[in-house]
Amino acid sequence: MNFDVKKIEPKYVWMIDIWTYKIRVGICKVFNRNVELIGYWEKRQDLNDIYLQEIKNIENVCINIKEAVEKAEIDAKMKIKEFMVNIPTSNIFFESSTINYVKQEPDKEINDESMYKILKDIELNIFKNHYKRIKSSSGYDKSDLKLIISNISNIMLDWNPSKSLLWKKARFIDASVLNIFITRTKFEIKNQLANYLKKDVVRIIPTEYALAGLFSDKKNVVILDFWNTHTSVIVKRNWNILWVKKLTFGINDFIKIVRENYNLARSEIIKKIDEPIFELEKAEFLEILWDILIITLEDILKFDVCPDQFFVAWGWANKFIRDYLQKIDFNKYNLRMAKKITFVNPKIDFIDDKIIENPSWIDSAKSNINIYAMIKSTLDFIKKDKNKLERTIKRIIDELNK
Repeated sequence: MNFDVKKIEPKYVWMIDIWTYKIRVGICKVFNRNVELIGYWEKRQDLNDIYLQEIKNIENVCINIKEAVEKAEIDAKMKIKEFMVNIPTSNIFFESSTINYVKQEPDKEINDESMYKILKDIELNIFKNHYKRIKSSSGYDKSDLKLIISNISNIMLDWNPSKSLLWKKARFIDASVLNIFITRTKFEIKNQLANYLKKDVVRIIPTEYALAGLFSDKKNVVILDFWNTHTSVIVKRNWNILWVKKLTFGINDFIKIVRENYNLARSEIIKKIDEPIFELEKAEFLEILWDILIITLEDILKFDVCPDQFFVAWGWANKFIRDYLQKIDFNKYNLRMAKKITFVNPKIDFIDDKIIENPSWIDSAKSNINIYAMIKSTLDFIKKDKNKLERTIKRIIDELNK
């Protein structure tokens, strides 16, 4: 008997993480289930290039990205043709819903054709609510939006959990769906980057989505992602991203408060932040932060119980924020929390078979938490490409985006 032996080739992908003050580029070698970070580079940029979560000078940002990409390619000793990217903008909308679908012929197995119809019906029904909510909160119409990610996290067939639909029988199908939309004008940035770099943009991966993906083992968690001019609040409940809110309040607001009283450079303030200094300024910053955070969590959770596990992501020290949050009794406000707040960190077990137990600050010479989060999302999307249900969802997205 003759056998055809086919060599499995590794896949190379790279990620561009666009921050206000830095561009970070990571190049990965993906082989089977193992990932190796083979190239990394970062490039500082002018704070005015990205302001209040929006790219203000696309030309400068492109120049910075190109330089970082070229250095990362030298580090990896290879050139890459495609990449994943996050686009800093407030015009990204996370919408979660659970829908109850009644199948007309419950005794008939779900084949490819019926699975496509079921998933499309689910998406179209959910879209109506999602477009309505986005219109109400932002004013953007359906024609203004592009769907960039659609993820079904939970499937129940006649109240029994299932990972698939194909060749199953059921009358009642419950599905928890996360849809992520971006405005069409911001989606065009993807094409501008592709044209400038002369490479293909495979996917837009919002930072908030990627960070939540690092906590696949957590049923409920609140993630606070501090940036220069904004803070993202991500709430995961019952394994689903419930909602994401971007607050126009960030670490730069703390820097401003300190500089009103001290003649210090930004870098000096950051270096001293964990020392017993700036106590009055920290108190002022934390009071404002808490007022904003409590309103945001109330808005996201409504009457749900607030997760007691928190992760605070910040490229610098964040101990004073964690200490403050841990002292607060959330139940004194319009929030319900079952237990006292605890802080958790993700386990990054997909890089070189090493588990990084506490990656809340990772040496920037090697990478950072956002790059690891994007790597994890990339791995998930590669796995999904092999899944029939996920491929069907991707087909539906492509059709609906036309």
